Amino acid sequence: MKSLLKPNSIYTRLLIIGLIPLALLSMLMGYYIISSQRAELLSNLQDTGRIAVHQIAENAAFALYSGDRESLDSLSFVVLEIPSVTGVLFYHYRDEQTITIGDIGFETEVLSKDFKRELPFYVDGHWYFYSQIVSDPAPVMDYDETAQYEPERIGWVLLSLTDKILQQKEHSFILTTAIVVSLGLLLTFWLSIRIGRTVSEPLYKLTEVVADMEAGNLGRVAPEEGTIELGQLARGINELATTVRESNMRMQSEIVRATSQLKDTLAELEDAMEAKDQFLARMSHELRTPLTAVLGFSNILFTEDSESKRQQHLQVIQRCSNVLLTMIDDILDFSKAELGGFSLKKTDFELDKLIDDLIILFRAQAQEKGLEFEVVIEEKVPKKVHGDSVRLAQVVTNLANNAIKFTDTGSVNLTISHVAFEDDEISLGFKVADSGKGIAKDKIPILFEPFTQEDTSINRRFGGSGLGLTIAKKLVHAMGGDISISSEVDVGTTVFFTCKFNKYGYHDEENSHELAPKGQAQSRTVLSGLSILLAEDNSFNQQFLCKLLEGYGAVCLIAKDGLEAIYTVKNNHIDVILMDLHMPVVDGLLATKTIILQNVDSPPIIGLTADITESEQQKMIEAGAVDVQLKPVDEVKLVNAILAALNDQREISYSSSEGMLASFFPAEELKVAICENLEHLEDAFQNNDKKRLKFIMHDLTGFCGLYGISGLRELIFDLKNCYLGLDSEQNLKKVKSIRRYIDESKLFD
Repeated sequence: MKSLLKPNSIYTRLLIIGLIPLALLSMLMGYYIISSQRAELLSNLQDTGRIAVHQIAENAAFALYSGDRESLDSLSFVVLEIPSVTGVLFYHYRDEQTITIGDIGFETEVLSKDFKRELPFYVDGHWYFYSQIVSDPAPVMDYDETAQYEPERIGWVLLSLTDKILQQKEHSFILTTAIVVSLGLLLTFWLSIRIGRTVSEPLYKLTEVVADMEAGNLGRVAPEEGTIELGQLARGINELATTVRESNMRMQSEIVRATSQLKDTLAELEDAMEAKDQFLARMSHELRTPLTAVLGFSNILFTEDSESKRQQHLQVIQRCSNVLLTMIDDILDFSKAELGGFSLKKTDFELDKLIDDLIILFRAQAQEKGLEFEVVIEEKVPKKVHGDSVRLAQVVTNLANNAIKFTDTGSVNLTISHVAFEDDEISLGFKVADSGKGIAKDKIPILFEPFTQEDTSINRRFGGSGLGLTIAKKLVHAMGGDISISSEVDVGTTVFFTCKFNKYGYHDEENSHELAPKGQAQSRTVLSGLSILLAEDNSFNQQFLCKLLEGYGAVCLIAKDGLEAIYTVKNNHIDVILMDLHMPVVDGLLATKTIILQNVDSPPIIGLTADITESEQQKMIEAGAVDVQLKPVDEVKLVNAILAALNDQREISYSSSEGMLASFFPAEELKVAICENLEHLEDAFQNNDKKRLKFIMHDLTGFCGLYGISGLRELIFDLKNCYLGLDSEQNLKKVKSIRRYIDESKLFD
């Protein structure tokens, strides 16, 4: 009951709503009834007094006139029998005599002989009624019938009535009325309680059920009792509870299933993370050889005086750079490296010159270990073919590098043979044989699996990622061939693969739009007369790209940030804009939008970014760029993108005598620039200068992205992705590890 009578409960409000108006109405009705009854009693009392006093006045005239006291007494005693009448007072004008019969209630001496009160009056618990006593109007003599008789005033009479009986009746009636009203209120209160409980108790039970359901007890059922509406509410709650129970059961089963899937996913994720760790720790296997060749032959250029040898070295550098760039792309996209996952760029190339470049590269490595490196090319092998020279060089480089690495004494031989010729397709076979330690036969099948090597000690002794043969196999399959390994422990290993090529001068439908190179002069003047604005904040990148574009005949203007690019376009004639995405003051996205809005005939804009994510590239396209080129830039792709932006149908193709590394910068200058940026980075970390950190990070990633320094790039990217969540000391440790990597890897020696 206590819980039902809470101030804000429905039960309490029902009682209040039912009782208060009824109580007020009962009080009003009681007051009205008592007032009207009292008025009626008083009216009856006054009517009795007026009638009695008038009767006495009419009948007492002769007795008062003649002084007949007995008649007056008799007349008065008759009136005194009325319960409320207490006394009668007569006054005679002629005798000035007062006659009192009964109890008048006050002293008669206070009344004057001229006392007159037509209306009743109340004094000290008595009502007084006054009336004149006049002579009888009947004529004494009958001889003059026409004479008018004037009644004579003899005196007056005063009748006294007490109000005690009136008060007694009034008190009795008030008590009766109060009892009736109280009984009515009690009955109403009882009915309100009964009616209220029919609503409140089911609601209270429903609230208890809902509270239990909220606490998790969904098995309890709400009783369907009370009014029709409450029964419907209870049914709705029960149906809701049933639905929730079923949902919980489904949810529990889903949770169990999701938990199971999550465990499986976590297991897969752990495997993937382990594979990633292996990948990051050992990816030097694919990158070290071409990168070492690029740096080594680049340094030789400084001391080489012979122009022919310089050209020869530049060709090796260019080919190794292309191999290195292709490897980086393959590693980044390794998840989709299936049949067809590698894109082939088929062009005409001189197979004999390609092999000569590789001979120079690997013979030097073999001589360092005291090995013989021999190459045999059968006579039927054509000197020139149509295919992907970069992919072929990547496979041969991988296999030859493995052979030299795992051979301590003896020789490594490369043999190229003619396998088959059908229609326009030429099948060539490549065999790399060594006299190394050999491979156990049960280990050969697993060598083509990712991150797998014959012996776990191989990585500690020789390095490598375990991706080499996997990538080689997929490349060979993409080029229409197959690969196999035969080996014997302590005797040596032979790797044989085939590739399909087309005849020299062949142009398939996919590449029919490419123009074959018609000599150095034609390709080097393809951008002649064009004014190109390069919006790039990195000074090394500015020099590099300007030198590259000027080599094709273009005139380059430089903008250090997006704001300067906007003003340059406004005040100069520009044919094409190369816009870096990340720049200080105004970034590439905002600068692109502004240039397009401010210039009706805006020059085409090509975005440049080292960010490989599609979202960043798509943002640039949505801003208005016609194309986006990734860093490190592909020279041929960049030039062809510029021509396409100008609706120029010409295109240049890949040539062994051309390459972006022909515009080589001294390694020492690049190292100085990177070290300066690392010093700025340390200073920014020490001073917690977050604004400077963003630009310094951009410069560092720009260096590594444009020049293809993949190992350093990974370290910079790792720092870029996590430095906001680390403290100053942890970030400084990462910078020191980058410095240590630069010193130990000897990238710039």
